[in-house]
Amino acid sequence: MGVIKVASPHAGAIWRERLDPVRLQIQYPSVAYVTAILIVSDATLGTTLRDSWYALCATVLVVPSTVLCLSLVAPSRFTEAGAAVAVTASAFVVSVPECLPLLTKRIAYVQLVIIYVGVVVRGNEAGPVTHPVHIAACTVLGVTGSVLALILPYPRLAVREVKKQSHSYAENASERSNLYLKAFLSDDKSTAYDLICQAEPIAQIGTNILDHINRVQEGAKWETHHRALDFKNMEAPITGMKIALSAISQFPVTIDEEIKTLLQSAQMLKLQHPKPYDDAVTVPERKHTPTLVNISPTRENLPVFFFLSCFELLINANPKPESLDAQKVNIAKKTRVEKIVGQSITERVVFALKCSIALGLAVLLGMFFDKKNGYWSGLTIAISFVEGRLPIFTVANNRVKGTAIGSVYGVLGSCLLHQVAELRFIILLPWIVFTSMLHHSQMYGESGGIAAVISALLILGRKNYGPPKQFAIARLTEVSIGLFCMVLLEITLQPVRAATVVKLQVSQCLGTLDECLNHIACPKENIRKMKSDLNGLRNRIKDARSEPSFWFLPFKASCYNNARERLSKMVDLMQIMTYNIEFISSLSQSCDGGWKELEQHINGNLEILKENTSPCVKCLQKITLVRSNETFDRHVQESEGFFDLESGSQPTEAAMKVMDAFVHRIKDVTDKIESQECKRKVTLHLNSLGFCIASIVGETMQVEKCIKEIIRCENPGLMINYKNDIANAPVQITK
Repeated sequence: MGVIKVASPHAGAIWRERLDPVRLQIQYPSVAYVTAILIVSDATLGTTLRDSWYALCATVLVVPSTVLCLSLVAPSRFTEAGAAVAVTASAFVVSVPECLPLLTKRIAYVQLVIIYVGVVVRGNEAGPVTHPVHIAACTVLGVTGSVLALILPYPRLAVREVKKQSHSYAENASERSNLYLKAFLSDDKSTAYDLICQAEPIAQIGTNILDHINRVQEGAKWETHHRALDFKNMEAPITGMKIALSAISQFPVTIDEEIKTLLQSAQMLKLQHPKPYDDAVTVPERKHTPTLVNISPTRENLPVFFFLSCFELLINANPKPESLDAQKVNIAKKTRVEKIVGQSITERVVFALKCSIALGLAVLLGMFFDKKNGYWSGLTIAISFVEGRLPIFTVANNRVKGTAIGSVYGVLGSCLLHQVAELRFIILLPWIVFTSMLHHSQMYGESGGIAAVISALLILGRKNYGPPKQFAIARLTEVSIGLFCMVLLEITLQPVRAATVVKLQVSQCLGTLDECLNHIACPKENIRKMKSDLNGLRNRIKDARSEPSFWFLPFKASCYNNARERLSKMVDLMQIMTYNIEFISSLSQSCDGGWKELEQHINGNLEILKENTSPCVKCLQKITLVRSNETFDRHVQESEGFFDLESGSQPTEAAMKVMDAFVHRIKDVTDKIESQECKRKVTLHLNSLGFCIASIVGETMQVEKCIKEIIRCENPGLMINYKNDIANAPVQITK
């Protein structure tokens, strides 16, 4: 007969009693809520592990210093002013180091506010050691909950996400390239144009996939031995195919039957997705690519050569992971670049002053309004600070809207389930899903989405804060106090509009472009930096569009987007041009004659490119930094660097002149190459190079046109004469 084990009715009580010491350490669940939300927001397991480490670093940084401070000054002696001073001083020390990640600083701000306000509220009950330890325990609880949430029921791995998105990107790239191939083989221009238009929304999806991959790859490094993927070898040639199609004047394109047959067979091209998880990286054999026989190197045929060159680059692209040595070299280079272009000491001190004084003032005013709920004014802005310059009014507006809608939802939930508090998490789950959509919306953004979920969570998870309605009103008031302090300090210390920040970013992009043009033979590192600057410009434009105009002129986002698109096109052309130069150089061993003349021809045309673009870019960089309302009417004078757009000269005309100069000597140079196979390859890539050079000259003029349009839109009442010299115009930053 089996023995039946009967559980003691007191077993549950015994376990609860054993867990009481742990529960007693969780005095401030709001710290755990905020920590978890900051970590888990749109995260993978890798990014959660990374952010959890950042949270633990913040705890190690804050707890010992606060224990020392509370040991020197007894908690009973802390007043509202003393707590504000302590928060200000501690936040300044946390803010200054550039090496600390922003999340570490945010969580440190939260801990400082809770610790020092808690000392004032609780008095002698807040022990100098136990009180900070309670905050540390709550932070660890939030970290633990975050990690468990990403593991259960199954982990959301960044490695798996990268692999999945790589498949999606390969399919997207294949679809686009096939549409461009069909357009290239079209019988008329309208059909080709329709196919190009069909590829536009697909290209936007591809951009979004790449952005997602770039975000997720950082988390993959924390999960496994992950090697970052670089998709530029696939994206640039596809973009180049589109550029070539836009430049072809007549359809159908006149090409050899052999090439036509090859392209027709490639119309169902399936690009292979990268495999970043293999340790052994092999370079595939070069596939059969089109070589030209009877296409003459004329100005009209240069886009055809360029298209075929991009197609060759695409089918031989291998977006493989970098080797460990290459990763180390790139990391070292990135570190050196960040040291050069990173924040200056003055900028770091200004950021530290802004954060510390705003936190201290918010804590002081918040406790003056309501001592018991004085936490919330500081907590509101503790998670809002962002390094760099952002549209502060937009951030504040989004946070107020998010706090209001979250508080309303929390109050309604508390009223519906006021007798069954343990079931409040049920109505919290759909709210978390809803706020995740707010997080990615233009109306609320990241700051509004986080504010909405935190507001509801703090009300639904509260205990002993009084009636929900009263608590919600108190919190909204405290939030308003905190945001007022943040906006006040932002205006006082960094009174710069987001529109001005966009102009500064445009100037930085132009400076990097000038570096690319001055080192045109080996611009890879500069191209990488240029792409980073353009991504920053895209984000700055997005921020400026959401900033209220107040008494200023509306922000002309379309003008800046046009300039960004032109600059992006120039970067793609430079990248493909670099590929053509490298390929021609690789043929130097097999070209048994004429290599010296070929090299001179290439170098001469690169010098022509530099002379026709660099002076203009330098002038454009300077003119974007001029305070126009005080300087244009006195200092804008005619400059050699500017193309004379007002005189009727068009970008296409200048580009055509460069094309004619390039193709004039191509036949003389290639005729000296004896090997026919080598001659065909050199002809293909040399003509492609000529198209790149001419197109970059034309795009430089288009960029100039965009910059002038920006200046005209921002200065409608000012008569600007661009035929004046600005070489000696003083550079001033618009505040």
